[in-house]
Amino acid sequence: MQIKRLQAPLLPEAKNLLAVCFICLTVFNSLIFVLTLFTAFRVNRIAERKTTFAQLVNGETIYVSEQERHWRYPSVIQKVVSDWTTLTFNWEEKIPGTNEPDQGVRVGNNKRIPTNAWFASLLLESEFAKASLPKVAELVPPALFSGQIRSTTIVSYLSEPREIRPGEWEVDLVATRVLIDRTTGKDERIPFNRTFTLQAVEVPRSPLGADAPLVERKIYEMRAAGLQITRIVEFNPQQQR
Repeated sequence: MQIKRLQAPLLPEAKNLLAVCFICLTVFNSLIFVLTLFTAFRVNRIAERKTTFAQLVNGETIYVSEQERHWRYPSVIQKVVSDWTTLTFNWEEKIPGTNEPDQGVRVGNNKRIPTNAWFASLLLESEFAKASLPKVAELVPPALFSGQIRSTTIVSYLSEPREIRPGEWEVDLVATRVLIDRTTGKDERIPFNRTFTLQAVEVPRSPLGADAPLVERKIYEMRAAGLQITRIVEFNPQQQR
């Protein structure tokens, strides 16, 4: 009597092969799904890091935010308008922060403007500044430099910036210039209501940094916001409705 030996098949049956392939494919797709979820989670975490902190060498801590190159914070745009107005029309006979008399800066036909008003012109587009400085000089009374006249500005309203095109905004300002005659105590109040157009520009970098002369550092400081004023016109509230 002969006994037949059972031999295992060299290949699994077709049904078993299909089952194994299905299981492998399911495991592979599950791994891909898990990996996709992990990647999406990491991307979302990175995207949420819109603002972080940076500490300067002098110990000051500042906010750092990654944005499109021509994007500017609304508060920064408003500050440029406010800074230009106060620097241009806040007049003293001394250079602010010092006891030195302000001899002013000569403009046009032998007229002078306060030093702060000249620095304010750095916030203007260069050709616009050339055209504006003689007009500012016409508003400065000669008695200012002898200490007889003092001027200050009261800002009553500063609108939210309106983006008119990418990298360009309009801001409305309502303010009052106050001229005080120190000899008589009388004051004159002059409305100053204007609409400013501002444009985003590259932020200049001083090649000398902290080693630069004081005037040069001040110039770069004035342009640190990466904005320049390109137009100033009378504010018409009717047009804003």
